[in-house]
Amino acid sequence: MQELLDELSRVLGRGVSVDDVSGRVVAHSAQTDDVDPARVRAILTRRVPPEVAAWQDRHGVAGATGPVRVPANEELGFQERVGFPLRHNGVLVGYLWVLGDVDPAAVAGHLPALAAGVQVGERAPIRVVVALRPRVVRTVPAAGPLPDLAGHVGVSDPHPPDRAGSAYQQALAAAELSSLDPTLPRTAHWSELGAYRLLLGAPPDGVLAGLSDVLLRTLEVYLDSGCDARATADALHLHRTSLYYRLGRIAAVTGRDLADGGARLELHLALKLVRLARRP
Repeated sequence: MQELLDELSRVLGRGVSVDDVSGRVVAHSAQTDDVDPARVRAILTRRVPPEVAAWQDRHGVAGATGPVRVPANEELGFQERVGFPLRHNGVLVGYLWVLGDVDPAAVAGHLPALAAGVQVGERAPIRVVVALRPRVVRTVPAAGPLPDLAGHVGVSDPHPPDRAGSAYQQALAAAELSSLDPTLPRTAHWSELGAYRLLLGAPPDGVLAGLSDVLLRTLEVYLDSGCDARATADALHLHRTSLYYRLGRIAAVTGRDLADGGARLELHLALKLVRLARRP
């Protein structure tokens, strides 16, 4: 692998490197004159920083079937580069990165040999933790302890290592919302953001998972009526004892306390988003 990269770097006159799908730096060329700060950090830690992975994902790297040009990002110390997906036996195993611009035809013949040399990295789930000020980003094992960071902190859900970019976006959103909403804790977990997750594009199905059609209808009428038990019972032609039983089942299945305003907002918004998705 190292000899292949050094030869390619010599032919192109540019720095090149290979990352596996987990974000682990597999190898990099010896030519380092044009290496940017983002790549230096990755080489030193042997892993692509989550915020850099997020920038690459934003420009279509994760779903790429061919070369992808990723523009520079001064804030990240990220120089423009081109990413080439590496596939071995039809399976995506990593990416070749060439700093600056490059003619894909000059690279194509080298890709099969590089892909064959990539050993897929560890697949244990990770979390990304972000502190706002000062900006600190940490990637930790999903089952491990969280780092003790100052200020407002966001924590992602567990993700596979190759989705570190998505995990970073969750953690960053949680940290920003922690700084904006005084009802949220200083360390905010994405999973605990309630309606904010839905407003940021999370699918509503997970919020309502496990509810039967009868319970969904009961919940929607109850929330639409301002949580008025009498009005809900009348609308559904139910005895109030039966209504309370259903509400108890809804709380148990969703894990939400229907006496909590934030939980009610999340559930109500999820119901309306599901209806909205049925538009032709």
